[in-house]
Formats: sequence, C-alpha cells, structure tokens
Amino acid sequence: MGYRNYLGVIPKKEYNKIKKMTKEELFSYKNEDIEDGYVGPYKIVDQIYEYGKYCEFETDNYFSKFFKNKELSNYMLADHDFYIVQKEFLEMTINNYNERIKKYYTKMLDGVEDMLENKAMTFEKQVELYDHIRSMSSEWLQLTPYKLDGRPSITTSWKYEYEIFELVRIYKTFDWKKNIMVYYGY
Repeated sequence: MGYRNYLGVIPKKEYNKIKKMTKEELFSYKNEDIEDGYVGPYKIVDQIYEYGKYCEFETDNYFSKFFKNKELSNYMLADHDFYIVQKEFLEMTINNYNERIKKYYTKMLDGVEDMLENKAMTFEKQVELYDHIRSMSSEWLQLTPYKLDGRPSITTSWKYEYEIFELVRIYKTFDWKKNIMVYYGY
C-alpha cells in the first residue's frame, strides 16, 4: 500500500491531556505495551481526509510539533509525519490543487485549440485528451464519485477536480476553537 498522507482531527481537550506526555505515559494511556506495542498517528487522531501517496506541495513552513516531550516527538517523527497545522495549511493545499487543475486543463485546451484552428494535434495530446475523457467518464459510468451515506465526505473520487471540494468543505466546517488539525503520514 505504501506511505500515505492524511489530515486528522483531535479535540483540544484530548490534545491538552496528551501533548506533554512521555512515551511511556502515552503507551500506557493508549493501553499499549511499551516493549511490544505500537502507537501510530491513527491511534491518536481521527482521519478527516486522505491526501494519498504523493503530496507535491511544500509543507515545512506550516508544521508545528505535536508533542512537547522531545523523546516522544522524535519517536513519532522517526517513521511518520505528525504535525499540527493551521487554517493556512489547508488554504495552501486548496490553492495547490486549484493550480494543478488549471495547469492541466490549460495544457489540454492548447491541443484542442490547435485542432480547431486546423493545426495538427500531436499524437501525445490526442492520447492525453482521450485518457482524460476516459478517466473522467469512468467516475460516472463505472463508479459514482459521491456517496449519500452517513459519512461527512462529499466525494469518493481521488481526482483533484473533485477532491478540491472536499478540502473546501473541511475548510468551511472545521471547528478551530474546539479542535486541532493534524497532518500525518505513515
């Protein structure tokens, strides 16, 4: 499956209980054996969004360490990303998705405009246009890019064109006064 990146949430009350814990205290709090147990990010925060395998945006300027205890922080960061992020991080990722979508569609439109002006569309652009149409149509013909079940998410698609709306939903509904947002990966 590979390393994936996520957004998570933890209530501020819970965060304030654990942020200064030692490694031993956290393991005990999570009912894990310090020798044989394991406490990963998914045992600490609730997932609210999956970025997937590849996050191609600059993240370092937006991160704050989650744990105050140096040993515990180093333990968590040895094999994971596990950082507190603010609203600006979410805004940056939304803008990043927006730019990717614009760039992609501009590139495809260039090929179509060439064709409409009776210029030859390169085979590469023809294939790219066909692949895009096939990929987008599969979202509707073979799958459904949304679910009407009880989950808060509005899309099941991994396409930037749809996922951007999931990020906007989170941006507009996240309760920053009561919760901490976390960027994590494992």
